[in-house]
Amino acid sequence: MFDQVVFAGGGGRCTWQIGFWETVAEKIQLRPRVVSGVSAGALIAGLIMIGKAPAAVDYFASVFKANQRNIYWRNLFRKEPVFPHYDIYRNGIRALFSERFPRLRSAAELRVAISRPPSWLPVSLSLAMGGAIYYSNKYLLHGLHPSAARRLGYHQDFYRVQDCADVADFEHLILSSSCTPPFTPRLRFHGLEALDGGVVDNVPVGGIDPGKGRVLILLTRRYPGCPDWFIERRGSNSGPIYSHRSLRRSVFGTLQIRRG
Repeated sequence: MFDQVVFAGGGGRCTWQIGFWETVAEKIQLRPRVVSGVSAGALIAGLIMIGKAPAAVDYFASVFKANQRNIYWRNLFRKEPVFPHYDIYRNGIRALFSERFPRLRSAAELRVAISRPPSWLPVSLSLAMGGAIYYSNKYLLHGLHPSAARRLGYHQDFYRVQDCADVADFEHLILSSSCTPPFTPRLRFHGLEALDGGVVDNVPVGGIDPGKGRVLILLTRRYPGCPDWFIERRGSNSGPIYSHRSLRRSVFGTLQIRRG
């Protein structure tokens, strides 16, 4: 039914994408040839492709239960991390993907978004500003495809999981797509500073192929002014038709793109 799928980012909220997929994928014969994802959405997409998504829910539930808090202030003057997020995320990728990584490389083409800061800003300032943009988009602006980051010179690059030589390369790609200092360390990917792909666009439609076809996009939040389901056409008659369903409080939603 859909030949391309987009997984929006959203941290723990992305877990709903697993439930959606496990419930409807077989019923609608959901077998995409291209998948675009960002941050935790890219991680979830990979887990689905290797058949480890349900196991991942149990894994992270146990890890989160064992973690006592999100900030360990006592570690400010110790070698241990103040924020536990990065280690939990990294260890989860290693535990869940190590054995089945070859299966991921032979699955649908998975493209992962990484944000790049503008060259005209000092690196430390661009990272701080990127974080400010990300959280303003999330809590204040609520735009489906915000433009503030692009106007300042930030941009998204997409990298294929199939080009990763091994699970270590894949781990670095996912962590770079989720890089949000100070919650994670600063990271570089392919020699360039990396930021969470959601800084530019948390719904990474830039990773899909243009032209005709049908694309399903899985959102992770509701957007003000957008009803639970609506359709929007882009471009000419042969261009894409976007049909959206927002995330509800009790029923997880989807966003679709149909390309005529």
